[in-house]
Order: sequence, then C-alpha cells, then structure tokens
Amino acid sequence: MNLFGRLFIIAAVVLLTLSLALAGAKFENKDTAKNRQDTAFGTAQGDKTGNATIGANAAGDSTINVKAAPAPEPVDWYDKVIITVNPNVNWPANSSSTSTTTSYNNATDTQTTTTTTQESQ
Repeated sequence: MNLFGRLFIIAAVVLLTLSLALAGAKFENKDTAKNRQDTAFGTAQGDKTGNATIGANAAGDSTINVKAAPAPEPVDWYDKVIITVNPNVNWPANSSSTSTTTSYNNATDTQTTTTTTQESQ
C-alpha cells in the first residue's frame, strides 16, 4: 500500500473517532418518556395450565414469574373399564324366539316387514 492510501485510512479513522465523540456530548442520555407504565406480558391461560409472566416489581426491577401447572389427579383405571356380560341362556330348553324387521324404500315408496322365528332346543 502506498503512502497516500495509509494517510487516507489514518485520516478517516481520526475523523470518525472525533465525530462520534462530539455526537456523544450533543445527545444526552436521559429518559424522555411520559406516562411510563410497567410492561407485563406472558402466557396466562387458566387454572389448569401453567403460565409465565414478564414484568416489573415495585422497585422497578424486571421480573419473570413462572407458575407450574397443577399436577393431574391420579386416575383409577377401574373407573375406565366397562364390563359387559352377555349370557347365552336358553330356558326353557325348548323355546322359540321371533324378531321382526321393518324397512322402508324411499325410491319405490314401499315398506317391507320381515319376521324371523328361531327355534332352540
């Protein structure tokens, strides 16, 4: 790199450094917000779910509050079991049973009745 390039880089660094130093004195770091309020947001949903909230406490410090979801109640598997008993009882020994089925055909506007008799021994 030649001498002119080095002088140009040095001049640019000095100029940028001085401009940033002067700008820092021009703009004061003060809070200009009016009617400042605490910010609180989170995922509060309900009593059955956990939630997390980000906000500020009375001292003005940022806080993160986390509430775990309540533990689910244990479920007794006996409450979920359905026991069905379908006995095959043929009493008296010689008997018969009759069932009737009725169907309706909308296309032909007819009703069909079927009767079935079953004899057991």
